[in-house]
Amino acid sequence: MTDIRGVVFDLDNTLLQSRLGAAAGLRVAASEISQELRKHGLPFSKLQVLRKLNVIERERRAPSSGLVPRNLYDRDNWWKLLLKDIHASQIPRQWIHKTTLQYWDAYQNSSPPFSDAEATVRALKQQGYRLAIVSDSDGTRGMKKKRVNAVPFRSLFEFTIVAGEDTPKVKPSKAPFRLVARKLGLSTEKCAYIGDNPQTDIAGAKAVGMTTILVKRKPYWVRVDDGDPLVMDPRPSFEINALREIPALLAS
Repeated sequence: MTDIRGVVFDLDNTLLQSRLGAAAGLRVAASEISQELRKHGLPFSKLQVLRKLNVIERERRAPSSGLVPRNLYDRDNWWKLLLKDIHASQIPRQWIHKTTLQYWDAYQNSSPPFSDAEATVRALKQQGYRLAIVSDSDGTRGMKKKRVNAVPFRSLFEFTIVAGEDTPKVKPSKAPFRLVARKLGLSTEKCAYIGDNPQTDIAGAKAVGMTTILVKRKPYWVRVDDGDPLVMDPRPSFEINALREIPALLAS
């Protein structure tokens, strides 16, 4: 671990409490969509729309891998899925992208950093580590970097790589992890990646030789064979319960 020179972070649910933001964004979108539906004689309440959007949000990940299909990164497509589900695809769609922008505004405003995020990043900076962020595209081009730039301690990071915009594919593609190491001027073996999702963060970083650190925001367990105990797959190099553990772990 003492060979690590670069520390790279995921953004959502790693540095930021993004589940709060996602819930706030869906509430705003549900309100806007409900109003639009009523204009066209479809009396769906905000609560009815929100319930349907919550289903779309939960089911947007492929059951086998936990990965988001590329076209569902774009929230415009969520609202279109809703219209299809309620047999209202004929409704004019000029409002759709406006709703997406309102969703992301609410998401950003309601996703504060975890309480130990800034102190951890500052401690790593003071210890001389090179710092960067690798995070997936939000589907609306430029939105992820806009949200990164709103992070109160953004200046502590040298740069951000947005997978799916700065690279052809989103995580767990190897490309964003290789790119961030190259921009840091380091080999991948001298970088550690911190994320919250084994299937995207850990798999992609591990594949290029980075040390991987999973911050356990929620359980990620899969059954590899019938009868075997539940295991985490792929396994990270280290698991932590809070970001504050990172400086001591890297120094060990």
